[in-house]
Amino acid sequence: MDIIVPNVELAPTFMALGYPPDRAASKARAECNAVRNRIVRAWESLGGPRPADGLHLMSELVDLPQYRTARARCEKALAEDGNMRAVCQEASRAVLLARRPEKEPTVQGIEHGMRYLLAELPFFIASAEIFGVPSSLCFYHRQLPLAALIFSGQAVLKPSPRQAYALIRPVEPVREPRTEPVAGP
Repeated sequence: MDIIVPNVELAPTFMALGYPPDRAASKARAECNAVRNRIVRAWESLGGPRPADGLHLMSELVDLPQYRTARARCEKALAEDGNMRAVCQEASRAVLLARRPEKEPTVQGIEHGMRYLLAELPFFIASAEIFGVPSSLCFYHRQLPLAALIFSGQAVLKPSPRQAYALIRPVEPVREPRTEPVAGP
């Protein structure tokens, strides 16, 4: 299992929210550290990580040739596919609104915020190639319209045949059947 934690790639999102570049970079580092620490604590509480597991900062992976190739494909698709671009714009808008609901994002802010999506997108379509493994399953904790579009085959951008995507949700606790008698009328 490889977990990717965005770090410097989050700064454009904070800049789109109106933070100056130095403050945006500082907020991105703080958020990265908080997420990374939660992951480490959760992993350790479950007895991991295992020797083959990895916890990666996204910035450690972006210079890999496989990542750069996938990123170029994503950039090209975003320029060519109006539907995909609209879905990315809406995703960026939703992220910005979630962080600052009182202020409608500007077109420029939405475009700036899309830089994070573009940085993350190669992992959705080519993480098997990026990590040098036979196949890969990229999973996420909530529905992503962009991933749904790409994996539906209706976008110009196609995932690697070695790549899959899944939505995961917490498992509801199993309730034990009642053993005491139920009083009747």
